[in-house]
Amino acid sequence: MRSMRARMLAAFFLIILLNTVLLIVSLLLGYSNSRKYWNYLNEQESRKVVMQSLAGVIEAGGVLDRETASTLLNRYDMNLINTGQIILFSPEGELLKDWHNPAVASYTPLEGDLSEAAPLYHKNELRGYVEIIPLKFRDVDYNNIFVSRIIQLMILGLMFSTILSFLLAYRISENFTKEARNTARSLMNITLGTRGEKFARASIQELNAINEAADKLQTILIKGEERRQRWSTSIAHDLRTPLTAMRTQFTACRDGALELTQERWDKIIGQLDVIESLTRDFLILGDLEANGRKLSVKQVRSESIRLSLVDSLQYLADQAGVSLNWKSELENIFCDFDLTTRALEALAKNALQHAAGFVDITLKGSSESPVFTVENVGHIPEEHLAHLFDPLYKTDNSRNKQGSGVGLTIANRIASYHKGSISVENLVNGRVCFTFTLNNG
Repeated sequence: MRSMRARMLAAFFLIILLNTVLLIVSLLLGYSNSRKYWNYLNEQESRKVVMQSLAGVIEAGGVLDRETASTLLNRYDMNLINTGQIILFSPEGELLKDWHNPAVASYTPLEGDLSEAAPLYHKNELRGYVEIIPLKFRDVDYNNIFVSRIIQLMILGLMFSTILSFLLAYRISENFTKEARNTARSLMNITLGTRGEKFARASIQELNAINEAADKLQTILIKGEERRQRWSTSIAHDLRTPLTAMRTQFTACRDGALELTQERWDKIIGQLDVIESLTRDFLILGDLEANGRKLSVKQVRSESIRLSLVDSLQYLADQAGVSLNWKSELENIFCDFDLTTRALEALAKNALQHAAGFVDITLKGSSESPVFTVENVGHIPEEHLAHLFDPLYKTDNSRNKQGSGVGLTIANRIASYHKGSISVENLVNGRVCFTFTLNNG
């Protein structure tokens, strides 16, 4: 597996290589077009000068023979600087003169070819033939020097730009890989259980987003671990009380100190019910916290909800000497039956633990957005109102009462699942009112 720095350097190298190839191709195309154009212009100029010179001799009545051909070409040496070679033929095709430019030492003369020669006429009379071979771009020494200098400068420029690019890429990748390495190390430490890792602000936007997300994740993990620690402590404390009581009674009965009467059996079964309720509460909350439960919203008769609450809470109400009252303005509502009854049970059970005389449960609103209220006589201190739905939160008055401390938290999570809300307030008539709203519209 390649490191990030190696990948960045390889990417820079490929970019430089691609730019170099494109530059060379562009230079070659430019050189080819420029050379062809130079050759074309040079050929036109050479033919113009030579033909003017020859036309002047022929116009004057001169005869194109060996002597006149040699004299003519030697006279115009300085004017034929763009011409590489001139070959003159007599009208009969005899080679008269083969001249090549004395100023170009590197020029290699070509064999004369009558088929390539142009005829020379004067007054419709053939006076001879001339083959003009202009200089090519690479036949001129200063052109070769120019090309070689350009190639040298290009090679030096490519070498310098490559070295500079690699140094720059190495420097940039060094900072980036250092930040990425720190982020990776901190994430690895988090996976190994370390907390309190510091994620500094990075210079690269994407890496900075990763650091921010990792910092938020660490905060969530810390809060989750603290919550689980509180849960573990609370579970151990709440389960220890009934288990210790049951152990004490069973031990006393075994040793003959107590008689295992029907009343004692009822108390033991009641303590087992407490354990079962605690276990169920924590399982439900764990399921809701992990978002592992999906809503099953259906049309439910309000009477079914009432019967479910009465069945689960009437025994507690009778024991507390509290009247459990139900009033509904709706016949049917849309909700997840199991979760809704569980939330109402938690609210009503909380009210039963603190109520004196009665607990009123009212259903109103609409079938898609039902509103439940649970009222009882009492008063909650203002400092507790904002924390009642926090996990494991118990007021001073409820610490000695049976309960997991997560019932109201479960109700709050269930309301959120239904896109609803839950709230509590002290009414002016000396009552406490919990309002539980669902939103399934």
